Amino acid sequence: MRRKRDTQIKPSVRAVRAQSEASLHEARSHAQAKARPLRKAVLAAVLALAAAVALVACAQAGDVPRSSESVSYEGVTTVALAELPAKPAADDYEAQDELLGANALDGSFADGLSAFSYRSASAVLGEEPQTNGNFSPVSLYLALAMTQMGAASETRDEIAAALGSSDAAATAEQCGNLMRLLATDHLSDVRLASSVWMRPDAQFKQPFVDAMRDQFYASLFLADFGTGAADKAMAQWIADNTEGTLNPAFKSQEGQLLSLIDTVYFKSEWAKAFDVEATVPGTFAAEGGDVQAAFMVQRLDRPQEIRQTEAYTRASLGFVDGSEMTFVLPAEGRGVQDLLADGALREEAFAGESTGEAFVTYRVPKFAFDSSYGLIPALERLGVVAAFGDQADFSNLSDVPAYVSSVSQESRIGLDENGVEASAYTKVDIMGMSALPDPSVVEELEFNLDRPFLYEIRTRQGVPLFVGLCAQPDAVA
Repeated sequence: MRRKRDTQIKPSVRAVRAQSEASLHEARSHAQAKARPLRKAVLAAVLALAAAVALVACAQAGDVPRSSESVSYEGVTTVALAELPAKPAADDYEAQDELLGANALDGSFADGLSAFSYRSASAVLGEEPQTNGNFSPVSLYLALAMTQMGAASETRDEIAAALGSSDAAATAEQCGNLMRLLATDHLSDVRLASSVWMRPDAQFKQPFVDAMRDQFYASLFLADFGTGAADKAMAQWIADNTEGTLNPAFKSQEGQLLSLIDTVYFKSEWAKAFDVEATVPGTFAAEGGDVQAAFMVQRLDRPQEIRQTEAYTRASLGFVDGSEMTFVLPAEGRGVQDLLADGALREEAFAGESTGEAFVTYRVPKFAFDSSYGLIPALERLGVVAAFGDQADFSNLSDVPAYVSSVSQESRIGLDENGVEASAYTKVDIMGMSALPDPSVVEELEFNLDRPFLYEIRTRQGVPLFVGLCAQPDAVA
């Protein structure tokens, strides 16, 4: 059985706020607050983004009316800069209730996003050697949903099957709700952003451009691919939207038609911070040999829901904003690859019902690392194949025959006594076809994360932001 998620209940702002402020108060006073994610489908803000430009029905990018904004990045032309709705005032309950009631996040979409996170994480992390890995399911989901809007026929059907939704327009609308939802949540700092980089002399279909602008809140740019200016601009846009935590280097190709990029940024403090003075050195049993790491230690004074089986133990730590980080520690003699290789087992490990409660003493190693993935092999394992070859159909994007030449993701995560900061981007490159190359209740639980373990970070609304593997934490002298 899974952890219960009532996707129909629509909590009032006052109720949510009261619960959140109670948690904040307890955190500040260092009294133990038991973090419980809201695991309910939530309601998003009203669609407030006005069209920045009017594009003709089959718009030639070189003739697109320019935004009144100044060009933001040297060497590229800014067509439109997206602006998500602002957060309502913390004490404006009426405005918050109105926003919450305007657009419900459909329960089937929320469940589909969670299912996608389990399948995609197994496809990405399960094929990697046992090393540190931080993957963002929601970033890949948004990138695929954007790509789907330009696809047609079998290409679109395969992407839809991977996403778990056959209606591309409905998926785009729900993605818009998700972006507005997180942007207007005044309790949290979770930011999603997207952008579309277009070749100036190419033509793009109006419905595609409209969806990028209105549902995905994508900033639109004209970029001469194959130039240093375009590469630096795309990299700088990512850095700007991840607080400088990600600074990629790109080398685009002249035959490129466009790039779709989205970013995810998360930062929050633990509901109860770890005492720095309690951090102690200890041994972490990494695959390649023991490593000395710094372990943060604290015992929570209230019982915590846990799940214990013969295969693993699961426990979670909450953040002040209601988000949650869940840790899954394989049993002695078992490896994390056993969980990663079995999607159903991994889903059970993170989403299965608790087996009881315990007073948990956490021993969590401090770690910080970067990850990067070429995602086409993982997507092929998820059934997305046609988009990458000469059978690709992107006729809803442009009349130019095109295919997806690259899907990449980079991410970073850092964890210490105060909390967690994590970020990611996913980039989809689409090329003109002419450029196609050849083919049980426990009273006390000592939760000692002293060997490789899995983790997951979800927002208080249940959105899976990051899934990862800590195979080797930061070493200490």
